[in-house]
Amino acid sequence: MPATSLLTERHRRHENETSGPNAVLENLRRKQAIIDELIAGRLELFEAAARFAPAHRASAACIENAIGVRSGIADDERLCRTVIGWVHLTLSHRPEEAERISARLEQQLQSQIDQCGRVSLSHH
Repeated sequence: MPATSLLTERHRRHENETSGPNAVLENLRRKQAIIDELIAGRLELFEAAARFAPAHRASAACIENAIGVRSGIADDERLCRTVIGWVHLTLSHRPEEAERISARLEQQLQSQIDQCGRVSLSHH
């Protein structure tokens, strides 16, 4: 096999490892682990959202590459709402707990917006 073909094959393998189905699954696992920590009370909303962001962006990039449509990266407030949505979905089999925790997180988010006028995860 010529050197160029070998380099192309290595590049393709690396790209599949970082943007293929395995990468998407790994990002889903990371995001769910963060949500589990948030539900358990070991993380606050803004810290969870800051940790969630890299996996969320990587998943979006994988999906964009697969379907060829740009989804756009969420701003910090939208990212917090995405995290709250994941919490609600994770607890969907326990609706009262889902409502209670989601309402608490929404209150934290709204409090941040009321105090600062916006949400910034850069300091979390």
